[in-house]
Amino acid sequence: MAKLAFPKRFIESVLTSSMFQKVALGLFFFIALTAMIFFSAIPPKYDVRIGEVLQENIIAKKDTINSIETTKLRQAAADAVPKKYTLNQTVTAEVKNQTDNIFNYIKEIRNKDFLTDEEKIKSLREEISTEISDESYNKLVAISDTSLKELETIVKAVIEEVMEEGVKEDSLERTKKYVIDEFKDLKLPAEYKNIGEEIALFTIKPNMIYDREATEEQQREAMEAVAPVKVVANQVLIEKGTVITKEHKEMLKELGLLVGEPWADLGLIAGACIISALLTGMLGYSIYTFHKNVYANNVYLALFVTIILATLVISVGIKPISKYLVPLAAGSMLISILINPNIAILSSFAMSAVCGIMFENDFSFILVALAGALAGVFCSTKVSLRSDLTKAGVIISTINVLSITGLLLLNNSSTFLEVARQSAWGLVNGILSSILAIGMLPFLETAFGITSAIKLLELSNPNQPLLRKLMLDAPGTYHHSVIVGNLAEAGAEAVGADALLARVGADYHDIGKLKRPYFFIENQFMSDNPHDKLTPALSALIITSHVKDGIESADKYHLPSCIKDFIQQHHGTTLLSFFYNKALEENGDNKDKKVDKEIYRYEGPRPQKKEVAIVMLADCVEAAVRSMPNPTPGKIEGLIRQIIKDKLSDGQLDECDLTLKDLDKIAIAFSKVLTGIFHTRIEYPEKLRELQGKDLE
Repeated sequence: MAKLAFPKRFIESVLTSSMFQKVALGLFFFIALTAMIFFSAIPPKYDVRIGEVLQENIIAKKDTINSIETTKLRQAAADAVPKKYTLNQTVTAEVKNQTDNIFNYIKEIRNKDFLTDEEKIKSLREEISTEISDESYNKLVAISDTSLKELETIVKAVIEEVMEEGVKEDSLERTKKYVIDEFKDLKLPAEYKNIGEEIALFTIKPNMIYDREATEEQQREAMEAVAPVKVVANQVLIEKGTVITKEHKEMLKELGLLVGEPWADLGLIAGACIISALLTGMLGYSIYTFHKNVYANNVYLALFVTIILATLVISVGIKPISKYLVPLAAGSMLISILINPNIAILSSFAMSAVCGIMFENDFSFILVALAGALAGVFCSTKVSLRSDLTKAGVIISTINVLSITGLLLLNNSSTFLEVARQSAWGLVNGILSSILAIGMLPFLETAFGITSAIKLLELSNPNQPLLRKLMLDAPGTYHHSVIVGNLAEAGAEAVGADALLARVGADYHDIGKLKRPYFFIENQFMSDNPHDKLTPALSALIITSHVKDGIESADKYHLPSCIKDFIQQHHGTTLLSFFYNKALEENGDNKDKKVDKEIYRYEGPRPQKKEVAIVMLADCVEAAVRSMPNPTPGKIEGLIRQIIKDKLSDGQLDECDLTLKDLDKIAIAFSKVLTGIFHTRIEYPEKLRELQGKDLE
């Protein structure tokens, strides 16, 4: 059992760890965001087979590139590029030299008179080539020198012309035909034409060398010049009734539209993960760096994640109606009111980016959504009534209409009717955002235990049941709480604390006195003090119990935890010095009976926040100044500073983050308020007093 208990305790400690909860919340946010981005980006899949007749139009859901068709067009452009050749002058020179050698040898053999014609022909055949016919050799031996010279000139001219123009390997036969045609057109005897033709055809060689690099370079240029075949959103890729071919199926596979191709979605999953990781990291790091108080509070983080995800889910649901109806401003306003306006601005950018990605990467929508969301943040930074959210909705509508109109007018293809229709959706967007914010605010406040400024203002209403009961059953305490509230509000404003929270906390800090109101001096009107008949210890118990009684009343009336902090901490662990000293006096010289000092202290805890500490000081200052005879501004300020000094030396301010500079500002603020309340009154003349008395009658 002991072995099992240890891992169980370890697991429980891990699960309850604040850091573990933050990591779990971050992972949940990342996974949810990834899922939304992925499923909004994944296109519909089609199950098609080659040879089947398509039963519906296949339509592209987003802009993309048809790479298969693009490849075909680029290959066709490459094939259309003619091969590039380089003229090899060396081959040309070799052909010319060979021609010269042939005629020189013919002349040499002709001059050997000691040889017979048959021997001359044999020698020519052996030296020159067997490709030239014996008949031609006979005529070359028998031809006159003049005719031979003329024939030589013509053959060389034809060969030079052909070789200078260039002879390709694959066009050699065409070149030979050209040579034959050239000789046919010459004004020579037929037998001479045949001889020249045979010599020319024998000597001509290809002198155009294929240049592979130049050809491939031009092919690359031709392929790059072909623009990619774009597929735009809502374009019909394959029309209904088309017989599916292999090319159709390959195109659908390439575009990721074919059923049974899970690998096609890997890119979408990777992209969604990357975007989600970037946004999650950016939001988390920003909150950690600039808003430590929010980062430390897992409830705030959970609320933050809930609002963003809920806003995005609502946006996806509303998008089919119109993308300009998506109420991102509602989420921004809720984050601004319940958490922090600066975090709401950052969230507005993140939510706009995510929606823009989910809505076919529409940049114009991102701008419109961001403008509306930021307007919602700016309009909700100082919300005091729920009606202020209605006003915010009107402003958001105006911003939406202006931004939509401006962007659509920049698009020359948008008609006036289209601009008016889309702007109307933007108008409705602002109203819808306001309705959603107003409707979701109380549910989120209750679910996460968050108290907004609107909730605090509602609690400060004198018609609240608990405040009304305090006003009727303990009017002295109520009046005291009102003055403490004024002091706390002034002090909080002086040091940059939450003035509204301080004032409302002061209104409720003494509600525990409702259980026994006449045991507290401010409610004893012309009556005996019941503490005169009680022991100091019992009196101290009754006085200190108003903290516990206040917590019970707060639970009964469902007051938020931030107000309970004022009830529980506004006395800290202060000593009830009056009853403690009274106990010491009654004890006298009895050394055997010691007075336990802890009995005469409040249980605490000490104030944890600036606002609670300010209410503690205001509570003590108000009671002390009220009992001061003949108060003057100087006496009031001196007493205030003495009380603050006593609280500081007693350690009551050790656990809040008030600085000495803050305490000085608080003392000045308290002094101004109390000097105005306890100002010196002039003496009325006797006559005026009589008139005043008659008026009162």
